[in-house]
Amino acid sequence: MSRFRQKKISKGQTLSDKLRKARLEKELSIKDVETKTRIPTKYIEVLENGHYKELPGDIYAKAWIKLYAEILDLPPRELLEDFKIEKNISEKVSKLGAPKIKKNQKFSFGNIVWPKVLKFFSVTIVILALLGYLGWSVKNIISAPEVVIHQPSNNFRTTESSVEIVGQTKPEVQLTINGELVLLDEDGNFFQTVNLVNGLNNLEISAKKKHSKTNNIELIIFRESLEIN
Repeated sequence: MSRFRQKKISKGQTLSDKLRKARLEKELSIKDVETKTRIPTKYIEVLENGHYKELPGDIYAKAWIKLYAEILDLPPRELLEDFKIEKNISEKVSKLGAPKIKKNQKFSFGNIVWPKVLKFFSVTIVILALLGYLGWSVKNIISAPEVVIHQPSNNFRTTESSVEIVGQTKPEVQLTINGELVLLDEDGNFFQTVNLVNGLNNLEISAKKKHSKTNNIELIIFRESLEIN
């Protein structure tokens, strides 16, 4: 398996947009892609136009997307997830259908068929709702989890040899303090004792969900030496 540095791809774009943009950035023609991947030109264009109905089947589609991702240095898992979501939405929209207006029919207020108009608006609302839910789901998955530190405050000063870090996050989050895994209770609360050295202590708190970005928090604790007279 060849190694390559995967590019970060911007969210909010469709699979076809990501493929086409990455190909153009690499200054590759569709013919170049066909030569490198042996994907037929016809199906490269289908993928870049989002016409998934014209693909011969999911097995071919997934294999081609992986090959395409490899030469474009894009993460194949994300592209395959995009394909799955967009194909499902496309199929649902196709099943709902949309009212058709005959070519020879003159459009006037008097000959509008109200059931068709209502159906058209219903389909539009469903599509917008699906797109809104899709955007919310993607944002919720990739957003860095929130972490609330109850104590101590940043730039906290103490003469003690250790300090207790108390805070809360989501129960499914993987939380570490200076690289050490922290246990969470069922509500996401955590209590972790950290040993301190004299002087400046720089604590790095990292929180991450399965597919999310990482939330990095820096907490500075200053341990003062006791002066003995």
